[in-house]
Amino acid sequence: MLYQELPSLKGNSRVDCLNSLSEEYWWSPRPNADSIYTYASMAHAESIQSNYSAGLAQSTLNLGVSENYKRNYPAAESYLRRSIILSENIHDDRSKAWGYIYLGWVLFLKNEYSDAEDSYLKATTFFQNKREDEGRSKLCSFKGILYTAMGDYEKGFEYCRLSLQIRESMNDHICILLSYRTLGNLYKAAGDFETALDYYHQSLQYAKEHDIFWDENEQIGSVYCKLNRFDSSFYYLKQSLNSYPKDPIIWKSLSETYLAHNEFDSALKISLILINSFRNSNDRFHLMSSLLNAGKAYDGKKKDSSALKFTLESVSLAQQAGAKQSIIDGYHLLSKIYNHFGKLDSAFIYLSKYSILKDSMLTKKFFSRLNDYKSSAENEGKLARMALLDKDNKIKEQQIEQKSLLNAILIGSILIFTILSLIIFRNIYYKRKNEKFQNKNAQTELQQQVLRAQMNPHFIFNSLNSINRFILQNNKSQASEYLTKFSRLVRLILQNSQASLIPLENEIESLNLYLELEALRFDYHFEYVICIDDNLQTGNLQVPPLFIQPFVENAIWHGLMHKEEKGHLKIELIQRDDMLCCRVTDDGIGRKKALDIKDRSTPKYKSMGMRITEERIAVLQQKNKTETYVQVTDLVLPDGNTGGTEVFLKIPIIQN
Repeated sequence: MLYQELPSLKGNSRVDCLNSLSEEYWWSPRPNADSIYTYASMAHAESIQSNYSAGLAQSTLNLGVSENYKRNYPAAESYLRRSIILSENIHDDRSKAWGYIYLGWVLFLKNEYSDAEDSYLKATTFFQNKREDEGRSKLCSFKGILYTAMGDYEKGFEYCRLSLQIRESMNDHICILLSYRTLGNLYKAAGDFETALDYYHQSLQYAKEHDIFWDENEQIGSVYCKLNRFDSSFYYLKQSLNSYPKDPIIWKSLSETYLAHNEFDSALKISLILINSFRNSNDRFHLMSSLLNAGKAYDGKKKDSSALKFTLESVSLAQQAGAKQSIIDGYHLLSKIYNHFGKLDSAFIYLSKYSILKDSMLTKKFFSRLNDYKSSAENEGKLARMALLDKDNKIKEQQIEQKSLLNAILIGSILIFTILSLIIFRNIYYKRKNEKFQNKNAQTELQQQVLRAQMNPHFIFNSLNSINRFILQNNKSQASEYLTKFSRLVRLILQNSQASLIPLENEIESLNLYLELEALRFDYHFEYVICIDDNLQTGNLQVPPLFIQPFVENAIWHGLMHKEEKGHLKIELIQRDDMLCCRVTDDGIGRKKALDIKDRSTPKYKSMGMRITEERIAVLQQKNKTETYVQVTDLVLPDGNTGGTEVFLKIPIIQN
């Protein structure tokens, strides 16, 4: 209709028509930047010639939107700021509000999150008062993306869901598809990749039902990368590039799949090109992730200096913006790089920052609300599917009769196959039984390595959480002292973890340092003593690393920590015949009260250390054919009250 009217129009009416045509290209499944620009530039020139203020304000806004979709963000920002001023001068609140929406998006891509939030706030008042659903839904969608990038997933989710509700009430199919995609992106950012994939498939199904061309190849490909399904990821991303070969976001996703697949040269080549492109367009949001991808690629190529340079720049941009997820990823990579340099103090400082920030982001409240929404959405989907099931059942009843004969033949074939399989399995079983007997010692050693690998991350994780709590509750000097001692302890653990057995004196040294840390953290709420039999030659005896520490930790955390008065802990090491015996005694609240407290606590954490150590000791028993065991006894005072807990360990003496 607008095309037909345009030739007959003149003056201001013609300018209004040109601006309307330009705005029509904002909303297609993929906005057409060139068409927006063509009509907007014509309207802009004619508005200047006729001194038409309203036409000039709207055409300047359209030019800004066009430059935004061209990814020419400096030009877009210039046009949008000018359009806001022009709209204010003529009191055109609608154009001004749309100007603030798109300006907020440009500021978001510049990593100026606070300014972007302010721009969205200025647009909010108009769209709420006027109840213009198109603007409200767009604004909610952009807010959802902003808060997700800031790490506020709960707020991001609320705005994404509100955007979808508005668009469903409008029956705006294209915008509903965009809302499905945005929700998928949110779940992907939060780490729920299966749900993200489900939303992308929902958008495709919705597009199919409404006969709309819609492409989710890039989104699906990026999720398959996160799920380590690299063949599928490459397939979907290359399909997307066939349709949009110049889209830098698709190329960025492809570089991330190359990275995950350890194809570092290909990932680096793409990342370096994208870095230049994003710098030129002032797109700092995608620049910081491309810098991080380059850092990961250089790290994979063992080029630590280059990896450090790119990663530091990425983290700097993320910190300026407050982009928490990007900061987390950067801290994690910096920890790895500094570890390669041998700078263990720096490595563990960044590792602790990574752990603290990661734990603070994903709150249980947020995931609870996501799960509630997922359940609600699933229930609605079930109701819709029930209508289809009735129809399907009638068809299936006819198919069942046709398949009866085939099923009978199939069952007979399965029975024959099963009998043959049992015969073959029996022969293989006896053959392999002999092989297993010969390899028993090798398997036992491997089992020791696996259990030891479980032990070290468990201990490091608990210690990092201790640092987190201590820093939040105490002053800087005490925090620094704690972190220094923790670094020494971690070095000992790293050294000890290289072997399945270590000298007993090394185990005692690390245990003593661990007790110093825990006593300091609990403000010396308990006293401890380590008693060593004079006959023990601690330098010559070999023990598994960290075989005492989990029981000591359990005594402190579950026995002594909850005791009102000062507690006492005693560790005794003695030799009985060919066995090394260790007794860990505490006068804490006892196992029954500790279990009651644990049952009332929220959240509940599953203790792994004692179970893993008991398994390690059991493996030693299998290997050495000795009476190795762990015995836990509840102590009782003469008056019948709980007197604490005693753990008695016994392992074979192994000489150096």
